[in-house]
Amino acid sequence: MTTPEIVRFGDGHYHRVIYGLGPYIADYEEQVLLACIVRNWCAKCLAHCDDLDEISLLRSRIHADALIEECDFDTLWKDYGVVSVLVLLAPDLLHQIIKGAYKDHLVTWVEKYLLHTHGKTQANIILDDID
Repeated sequence: MTTPEIVRFGDGHYHRVIYGLGPYIADYEEQVLLACIVRNWCAKCLAHCDDLDEISLLRSRIHADALIEECDFDTLWKDYGVVSVLVLLAPDLLHQIIKGAYKDHLVTWVEKYLLHTHGKTQANIILDDID
């Protein structure tokens, strides 16, 4: 991520580009697009968007790569709900790992433990002190 790569942009000009990874906050529309899934399609399985209740195989990167290699853009979009021009989605460490493991699991467990051990009044005093 320190060596520039020469890339031709849509305007026909070439520019030096240094790629990097960083945090990105996205709304639903952008999250769906970044996950390479067309809006209103299931992100977990291959059920068609017109019948999301049908039992279907789970999505996989291997299957998506095979589809991208064999099908054109329109077929991927309309028949499989796959956006073929994007291929990478990195996890958001803050929200998916740190917040998930620490806040949603550990803090909730500690709160329940304090309530069980010390009762509501004393647990609230301890929690206020922790905050």
